[in-house]
Amino acid sequence: MRPIVDSDVALFEHLYTDAETMRYIGPPLTPERAAKSFRSALAGMRRQPIERLFLTIVESATRTDVGICSLQYFDAGKRTVEVGMMFIGPARAKGYSKEGLLALIPAVFAHLPVDELWLQSAADHVAVQRLVLSVGFARRGEVVRQDAAAGNAPANGQRSAWSVRRDSWSPPSAVRNRQ
Repeated sequence: MRPIVDSDVALFEHLYTDAETMRYIGPPLTPERAAKSFRSALAGMRRQPIERLFLTIVESATRTDVGICSLQYFDAGKRTVEVGMMFIGPARAKGYSKEGLLALIPAVFAHLPVDELWLQSAADHVAVQRLVLSVGFARRGEVVRQDAAAGNAPANGQRSAWSVRRDSWSPPSAVRNRQ
């Protein structure tokens, strides 16, 4: 993963305007709205304290850009941040989400002033449920609803929230090695 740059605009716009990509996230954005969101994402990364962080997910063997990862909704008081990932069609179901989360979780705890990394997904997104459980997330006590008017809720509106905490997370391989 690497921070997004100006040249990532086409990837960003493709992901946010693609109906299949947005199926579990919310309504696809118009190209104009996606372009505006990209400019906002770049600007948010330059603010101090940091407001949000967008990373381009790069397939290591081919150096091909395959997705976007975001860290948003930093809450300094609660010391939390939300993570999200989106992939182009050919990169889905290839293990990139798991690989990315297993690299991202310790990096977040090492470099950011947060104690909890959380995510939300459509309640019926079985692949995400399997993924988060496989990397050590637990169901979060609250189901978080983003502003549906901003297009951030799935059509059915049902969400699940999952999190890992700094004080209790162990990489899955470390857990297996202790058994």
